Amino acid sequence: MNGVNENINRMHPDSAARRDSTLFFFQLKMIPLEIISPGFKLLETGYINWLRTMDYSPSTIAIRKRYVKEFLLYLERSGISSIEGASNYKVGRFVRYLRRRENKLFGSGLMNASINVGVSTVNKFFQYLHESGSASFIPDNLEYLEENYKARSVLSLKEINALYEATYLEKWFARSETKEYQRAIQQRDRAMLGIYYGCGLRKSEGISLTVSDILPERKLVFVRKGKGSKERYVPVTDGNLQHITEYLQDGRNYLLARSKTSTDAFFISQYGRACEDQALSARLDRLVKNSGSTVLQGKKPTLHTLRHSIATHLLQSGIASAEDIDTAMTAGPGLRYGLLGPLRLRPGTAPRRRPRGRAAKPRTARAGPK
Repeated sequence: MNGVNENINRMHPDSAARRDSTLFFFQLKMIPLEIISPGFKLLETGYINWLRTMDYSPSTIAIRKRYVKEFLLYLERSGISSIEGASNYKVGRFVRYLRRRENKLFGSGLMNASINVGVSTVNKFFQYLHESGSASFIPDNLEYLEENYKARSVLSLKEINALYEATYLEKWFARSETKEYQRAIQQRDRAMLGIYYGCGLRKSEGISLTVSDILPERKLVFVRKGKGSKERYVPVTDGNLQHITEYLQDGRNYLLARSKTSTDAFFISQYGRACEDQALSARLDRLVKNSGSTVLQGKKPTLHTLRHSIATHLLQSGIASAEDIDTAMTAGPGLRYGLLGPLRLRPGTAPRRRPRGRAAKPRTARAGPK
């Protein structure tokens, strides 16, 4: 550890505070420290169990577990062994600690967005203390830092078409691969674009799809594991439905036969098992590279970029308003409603007029309430 300390001294000779924060985080990350205080251990366990009962996702729980442990270790390192022994001043300095510690051993500091995740974790921890009555003193909530958001990357329709065209290229496959294998992967690629761009699903929603969630007769996709555990039906356009059905009836069966195991997952890997999100992300990266578009490669799109792109395209087309897009992508029937449903006209667009010379149909008087 002395060698690490010397390296940090050399990197930051004029910042003792940053040096201490970096060393502490290095110990926490590389040499997992354990909380000493029995009271803190109970609070950590209770907080994680409380998050599970609140139906937080496993990934969110893992992040909050890491930050709350870092917070409790920070208190211990400051000579505090119980929440009652903490002060608002000492707790508030945790944000200062996060701002000073390194993101990596010799990298830059944490971004405000990452710091705010820690702030949110601690504030949620205080909520747990209040609701469970686990502490007689509950510190004030920490204040969030202002975030400088980067503009989200949006693909143009030309770039979306380039991705689809890349799914038909065969020159990128190894010569040892059979035509059946190439066709199966290409069909899965087009189904992937249909799910994430055509339907606007989140990454976790798409990877969690099963065969029974695809309803070709009704032109629907059932999303059973949406954000906040919300279920919804997402309509599918005819073009996307064709790609999804081709993969479902042909390519998926071929990939599934490459393994002795059985799964009802919609996306199947080249090994015949349920696909992981990293595999689909890697396929998207491959399509971007195979497209030959330097602009597309510079944007480095992700699966979520596809979702954001379809929402932006609907908004730019004037078919839907921002409220319609938000409803369709979260609690509503899906993005196809934005294309085919009776949404609002583009602001400033006049309603369709009746051709000249055609008389209006006489209205029949409605009977009033008796």
